[in-house]
Amino acid sequence: MRFLLKAEDYLVKTEKTIVVALIVAMVGLSFMQVLLRIFLHSGIVWLDPLLRHMVLWAGLTGSALAARYSNHFALEAFVKFSPKAMHRPLEIFASVFTAAASALLFYAAWKFIRDEFAAGSIAFYINSLGIPGGWAEMIIPASLALIGFHTLIGIFRPKDAPEGQA
Repeated sequence: MRFLLKAEDYLVKTEKTIVVALIVAMVGLSFMQVLLRIFLHSGIVWLDPLLRHMVLWAGLTGSALAARYSNHFALEAFVKFSPKAMHRPLEIFASVFTAAASALLFYAAWKFIRDEFAAGSIAFYINSLGIPGGWAEMIIPASLALIGFHTLIGIFRPKDAPEGQA
């Protein structure tokens, strides 16, 4: 279990880095697009769809981080307002329920991605390079898998352990 908790700490650091990098890139690219439109009266055609996909990636990666810190689901409010003796059993129930829901949604998202690749859909073009829709939306099943993983690991994580220490 110690190994899984340590691996999760590295995973969380990676997720945080990805979210920060995506947000910095989105702000920079958006600002550049605005400047191009103001001063050159044109912009980069493929930048807007790229930014939309970057928002998707940042948001879903952030939702996985929220699941790590148990700040993701409304079931947590139900646990907090219950009697003290029921907190731990309800936390475990909420975590198992969340993991099961994530698993079902992961399966649906995986089928969606498989169909995107099978259909050969293109999310957007960068000049003549077509970005396949499956790769652009791969974050959907990945984030659901991360949410399930963080939630299940959270059952075994000590409540009083500081971040980065298991």
